[in-house]
Amino acid sequence: MKVSILVPIYGVEKYIEQCAVSLFEQSHEDIEYIFVNDCTPDGSIDVLRSVIARYPQRQGQVRIIDHEVNRGLGAARHTATAAATGEVVMHVDSDDYLMPHAVEHLCAKMKASGADIVDGGYVTVTAGKESPLHAPFHGSNVTYLKLMLCQNIVFNRIWGRLYRRSLFTQGGINSVEGINYGEDYVVVPRLLLGAKRACLDEAVYAYRDDNATSYTHSINEKHNRSFYRAHALVHQHFTAHDTAGTYATALQMAMLAMVRHARRYEGHFRNLDALCPIKVKGIAPRLCNALLRSRLIPFPIANFIYLATRRLYKEWLCKKS
Repeated sequence: MKVSILVPIYGVEKYIEQCAVSLFEQSHEDIEYIFVNDCTPDGSIDVLRSVIARYPQRQGQVRIIDHEVNRGLGAARHTATAAATGEVVMHVDSDDYLMPHAVEHLCAKMKASGADIVDGGYVTVTAGKESPLHAPFHGSNVTYLKLMLCQNIVFNRIWGRLYRRSLFTQGGINSVEGINYGEDYVVVPRLLLGAKRACLDEAVYAYRDDNATSYTHSINEKHNRSFYRAHALVHQHFTAHDTAGTYATALQMAMLAMVRHARRYEGHFRNLDALCPIKVKGIAPRLCNALLRSRLIPFPIANFIYLATRRLYKEWLCKKS
């Protein structure tokens, strides 16, 4: 099984050596490595080339694609995915790293299960120390996807999973240029809709949560607009393909998450309403929406009610699964 490992490169001179070593030392042999240099301003590419030189047996499997101008994380992921030729693909962030048998074990699980997506476990890395295992969610795919749509209940990570490349090519799904915050969310739920998923209860991926330069550690107006665009595209996709309305309530909860985000981080709804003009339906969602938007209701109170509503929905879903 040929695997394409896709890695965006920008500002990771401090981390790329460990990442690249973990990729080239994988026990699985049939791998192509696609690195996308998004005009990184530091020495990341020089470090990467020095690591490549240490692994002559892998050199013929490596491609470095250079963007002519900095285009952002969404575009870098898109470029890498479009260039992939493997039967399956795996996204790796260049400040993270893989466990030595990650690709081999994920491929074995995919072959044994016939799944389209295999979720591996992961560890978080803080100050060089790895956490205990974060195991993948084992509930039904429908429940998992509903929880993911709600935001902040389960991780909508694009990394740590193995995907059949046909999910991207046949479904016309890819990362979106300009969506650099929420770039995982705009892809993963759309891929999961209709896909068969399997789980591997071992750590295959190490996620670094202490890189202060990563997108997840900064929120500004540009990132907020990106986030709203991501939600609008996901909502559009599910509206078009979920004809039975299976995910309608989850999409309402997702919209409330956007309203909460706008109230919390911007204090207004101009960007949200311009980029994601989706009406909230249903008695409970409409009440929660009104409370979150009201200038008369302090945010802590509105947020408490929103979180309580989300928690009740989560508990109801998990009891059903």
